[in-house]
Amino acid sequence: MKFADADSAEHNPQSTHIIISPVLCAVPQRRPTDPKLCGPVPGIRLKPGSLLQRIYGREEVVEEFFCNYEVNPEYEPQLASAGLDVVARGEHGEARAVELAGHHFFLATLFQPQLSSSPQKPHPLLTAFVRVAAEFSRRAQASVQTARA
Repeated sequence: MKFADADSAEHNPQSTHIIISPVLCAVPQRRPTDPKLCGPVPGIRLKPGSLLQRIYGREEVVEEFFCNYEVNPEYEPQLASAGLDVVARGEHGEARAVELAGHHFFLATLFQPQLSSSPQKPHPLLTAFVRVAAEFSRRAQASVQTARA
């Protein structure tokens, strides 16, 4: 986006370009000492055709959050023009995940898959990442083998 001072309100609240800002709305069921966006949040809508939607295989999910910061909505147009597409939104249209168009696996989420994952039932984002990493490794090894031949 070419902002020399782009930053997060958490790290540099004096920046003139706060791309990551404090969460605007709190989850009502959270404990007072928890982050504003904490606990399971229903109604996260996934953009049809996005990588995120393909991984889940549906257009709406419930996810676990534990954070106080989110994408500043004022900068969504600049993020989009830089290639970061908002692919998940909360019930009031808040950005909850972005992905980089054309990249094989660049996702950034505010929800935390590790909070609802277990060895018996790994989260779909974690298994998708492992699959992509394994495929990348296989291709890299094949490329090295071809180069040596």
